[in-house]
Order: sequence, then structure tokens, then C-alpha cells
Amino acid sequence: MTDELQTEVADNHSNSTVISKKFTFAKFSLVFVGLFILSIVVCEVLGWPFLKEPVERFASKQLERTVRIDAPFKLKLLGGVKLEVGGLFISAPKAFDIPHFIETKNITLNLRYSDLFKFKNSNQLRIKSLRVNQIDAQLLRREDGSTTWQFSDDKTKPDSPFPIIEILIVQNGAAKITDPQTQVDLVAKFHTDEGLSNKVANSTIEIEGKLLKKSIKGKLITDGFLPIATNDSDASPIASKAWLEYSTLRADFAGTVSDLLGKHNVKGKLSVKGPSLSILGNLVNVVLPTTDKFSLNTLLENDGEVWLANAVSAHVGKSDLNGNFSYDPRPARPLLKGNISGKHFFLADLAPAFGTKNADGSMATPSNGKVLPDRPLDLPSLNKMDAQIDVNLTYVDLGNAFSRPISPLKADLLLENGKLSLSKIDARTADGSIAGLISIDTHLAKATTLASTADVLKAESKAVSLPTWNINLRWKDIDVEKWLTVSTDPKKQAKSEGKKETPPSYVTGTLNGKTKLTGRGNSTAEMLSSLDGDVSIFINKGTISHLIIEAVGLDIAQGLGILLTKDNALPMNCAVMDLSTKNGLATPKMALVDTPVTLILIDGNVNIAKEALDLRMVAKPKNISPFTVRSPIHVKGTFKNPDVSIEKTPIVARILGSVALALIAPPAAILPFLDAGSGKKSPCDQSLAEFNEKP
Repeated sequence: MTDELQTEVADNHSNSTVISKKFTFAKFSLVFVGLFILSIVVCEVLGWPFLKEPVERFASKQLERTVRIDAPFKLKLLGGVKLEVGGLFISAPKAFDIPHFIETKNITLNLRYSDLFKFKNSNQLRIKSLRVNQIDAQLLRREDGSTTWQFSDDKTKPDSPFPIIEILIVQNGAAKITDPQTQVDLVAKFHTDEGLSNKVANSTIEIEGKLLKKSIKGKLITDGFLPIATNDSDASPIASKAWLEYSTLRADFAGTVSDLLGKHNVKGKLSVKGPSLSILGNLVNVVLPTTDKFSLNTLLENDGEVWLANAVSAHVGKSDLNGNFSYDPRPARPLLKGNISGKHFFLADLAPAFGTKNADGSMATPSNGKVLPDRPLDLPSLNKMDAQIDVNLTYVDLGNAFSRPISPLKADLLLENGKLSLSKIDARTADGSIAGLISIDTHLAKATTLASTADVLKAESKAVSLPTWNINLRWKDIDVEKWLTVSTDPKKQAKSEGKKETPPSYVTGTLNGKTKLTGRGNSTAEMLSSLDGDVSIFINKGTISHLIIEAVGLDIAQGLGILLTKDNALPMNCAVMDLSTKNGLATPKMALVDTPVTLILIDGNVNIAKEALDLRMVAKPKNISPFTVRSPIHVKGTFKNPDVSIEKTPIVARILGSVALALIAPPAAILPFLDAGSGKKSPCDQSLAEFNEKP
């Protein structure tokens, strides 16, 4: 055999060896792949039971919690992830003394791989379906801000949004929800059967517990939780009905809801009733006043992030109001805008807002037997938001003391940086007008009048709340006879008795005046007790009942004559009252009624802080009348128990003197009652001039 032949034979043998090795490797690979596929198939059939403990360890490490998976454990990985377990337990953080964070029974979970890949970028997990027989969740937050659902130690890292679940079935669900920051402490129970294949879903949730330290319970019945609970702006609106009882408040809603955790898509009819609007404001974190019983209906919807309340119809006390409002929570200080109108508004329905009633509708009784409301007003809440409200009321009833209403009343209601004002007041009544503004500023101010330097230094680092009230009103050309009910009482009485001749009104004329007052305090009583400023009133071109003048002057002879015949109206040269207030002590600088026959003067003071009266009224008749007694009339006592009396000593002295004189010469008995009057010129011209000079 030649060398060439030997070489060829050797090469062929080598190639055969290589081919043999390649065949063996391929055969081995096919066997390996086959075995791998077979093992996958077997594992799929068995449900990967050996992965239960590794999954528990991996989940425990990732969540930094104890995670326990109960048998049976079945996992499918082909075509997606499908997990069936007998139960899932996730422990609560060590700082929470509760049995678990989540505990469930019989779970079936389906995930797509594509959704798992997207989760890494979106941080929001999409779940194809989730079925749970029983679930109990403990959703708790502590005072320091830590929560049971915060798995990362990095508190600055935002929580993951609620997963998007396409199909959800929960047969028996419960959740304990506690959050001291929002003052929530309640239990929710729910069940649902809904998803893409459901034609009619059945979902309910019931809550009961405490919100803002008040009892709350309610129920939501909806065609599905998924469009409501998921953060999906494209979710379709879901027909929903709900009722809620909060403290003594009842609310009912019927409409559609979706994407409640995202854009808050809500649209429907809301009806609310309760003892006070302040309870509703407390619930929705909007500043509303304490009122009488109310009921309201509105069309509520969310436009983007702005809440709209359209066609609001409200009954508050005896008042009927309506309007349209928008509430924008996006600014640092949320903004409420809108308008209030109404055909019938009763001023008495505002009294609860100034402390006559508590928020629950019960009467607020002033302490120490006083009259002025001293219930603390919720003035700090004025810093919660800003407001711009146009007020246009057709009819404002001022109460039984007034015959004519204010019609109309227009004003701007503004709340900005804690300052509430009713400005640009334009009110018409009894052929006259009232204009000006009323405001309260709740800004913090530092105390400056303290007992010692140490107190001053201590107070420099601590602000004290000094709400400041401001009243600046002017009334012009109001017809007193038309305005005051008491003015026309004689005519009404005569008419009711069928008399042909009617007596004149007690008082007529045009009323003009102005008020410039400031005060400080957290209640009506505190504010009135600190009033500083002036109140000036005068009646022009008026008349006053002769009977009143003679009664005040105690002109016995003429008074009896008028009672036996008829009254007459006396022209008033003027009637002026100019009050000065300082720290709640009101003192008349000038208070008089000047007629051709009598000048009535008033002096003394009214101590608002003590609710004490100390006034004296003196009549100086200008005519000569027998039996004229000019002893001053005193008005003392308190606001609750005023005491009107006549100075007794001068009267007794005169009567005793007259009796003694009668024993000597009977005609002399009338001498102590004779009075020629002052005959002085009326000082009204000067008082009116001073009034007009004031700014």
C-alpha cells in the first residue's frame, strides 16, 4: 500500500470519527431537548410544586416581609403566568401590631408576559384576571407616615399605583382602613363578579366606622369595581348608586363613575340633607357655614380635576337658594367659584353661623346666663381655601321687626388668604339703600400688649390668632314708616278693631346713618365685646306720636287726655343718635329726639362685654302742662333681664310736697308739676353738621 493510499484511508477514518461524534452530540442534544420539553410538560402538568418554597423566599426577600403560600400550589408558565394557590399570607411590617397585611384563601391569578415587561417601565401592573374566594387586608397608616403597603424603606419613593385588573372576582372581601392623617378608621366589606366577559356585573361595597372622628357608613352598588378602582383614564363610565350617612348627614348619589383613583370621572345627581351645611363642608373639606336644617340637590360631575356642582337647589332653614359652583383642588389653596341666588332668604337662617347653634343642630347656650352667642366659631377653617362667589338675592326677610325686606341684595363674597368679606353690598329696602362691606381677617398676628418683657420675648416666637372683624355700612333714605313694623302698629290695631279713624304711625321720616366698627375675637360675644368705632343715625323730615312724647315725659294730664281722645303726630325737628364704642363700651356722644313740645335726651352706656345696661332718658317738655313729671327714666340690668324704672325719690318728694301744700291752699297743689320748658333752640343743626363732616 502506497503512502498516498494510507493517507487517504487515515483521512476517511478521521472524518468518520468526526461524523460519528457529531451524530452522537446531535442525538444527545435531541434527547436533552426532549427530556427538557418533557420535564417542562411534566412540570406544567404537576404545576411546578418545587417552586413553591423558592417563590416564597424570593417574594419574602423582595418585599422584606414574610410571605407564605398555602397548598395546593399550581403554576402554569406556558402562554403566560397562571398561579393557583390555596392561600397567600403577607405579614405586616414589624412596627405594626397586627396579624397580617394581606391574608387570602383560594387565589387564581393570570398574567401576560407582555404586561410583565411593561410593568418595569410603567410601574403599574396589569392583571389579566384575579379570582379570590376570601381576602382580608389591613391598610393602615401610622402617625409617622409609615404604611402597611409601603414595601420600600425609601420613604421618598412613590407608591405603585393600583393595578389594572381586567377580570376580578371576589366572593368575600374585607379591609380594615386606618389613617390618622386623614382621620379615617373604618371597615369595608365587598364582593364582585365582573370582567370583559360579563354582560351584567354585580359589585357592592359597604363601609362603616369613623371619619374625622364622626360615625360614617354607606353602600355602593355598581356594575363593576374595575373601571372605578383602576387608574385607567379610558375606562368606561359605570352605572352606580350609593348612599352615605355621615354623623347626622345623609347623602344619595345616582349616576356614573370610573377611574376614581385617576381622573375621578363622576357624573350624576347628588342629594344631601342634614342639620347643618357645616357637616357637609367638614365631609368634603370645603368651608361651609353652620346653618339650620338643610337639603340640597345638584348635578355633580368632575371636569378633568375640577369639580362642578350645577343647578344647585338648596333649602336652608326657611330659605330657598340656588346656584352653580366649581371647586378646583389643584392650587395650593383650593378655589371655590360660583354664584348664589334665591327668591326667598331669611336673615335669621344666618344666626347659627354666628354661634346660636352647634354643627349638629342643637342650640348653643351662652355661658353664665348671658345672651350673646359665645360658641367658638370655626374661623381657622377659612384658611382651607379661597372663594369667589357672586351674591344676588331677590328677597331677604329681615325678621318680624321689619315690614319691608331687602329686595334685592347684591354683593361679592370673597375668601382670600384667610380673609372673608362681603363687599360691594348693594341692598334696597323701603325706598332706601344699604351699602358697604363686612369682613373678617383670620391672619395670624403677634401679641404686642403683654405684662412683661419676658412675656414679649416669649410671644415673639409664637403667633396668636387674632381674627379681626370690620363693619363699614351706610344706609340712606330708608322710609321708617314703611320699614319698621312697630311704626304702623297703631294703624293695624285700629283697622283690626274696625275703627273709622286711624291714629298716626308711631314714627315716620327717612333714616340715614353709617357704621364703622372693628372688633377681634373667635366668637360673636368676643367680637362684640371688643368693638371700637362709631355708629351714627339720624331721622330726617319725620314725625313722632304725641302719645309717645307725653308718655316719656310723664305728662299725666295731657297723656290721659290723649288716651281719652286721640293721638296726634308731632313733627320732629330731628332725631339723632351718635354712639362711640371703645373696647365694647358703647356711649352716646349725642342721642336726642327734638320736637316742638319736648326734647328727649339719652345718656349713659352699654357694656357689651358684661351685657350690662346703664342708660338714662330725660324728657324736657317745652309746653306748660299741669302734672308734668320730668323724673328721668333709667334702663338698667342686663341684656337678658333689663330693668326699666323711674327715679322714685324726686317723684315721691313732689307728691309729698303737693299733699302738704294742699292742706294750706289746694290750688297750690299743682305748682310742683308746672314746668315752662327749656325754650332753647334745637341742637340738631349742629349734630347734623357734625355727622356730615365725618368721613
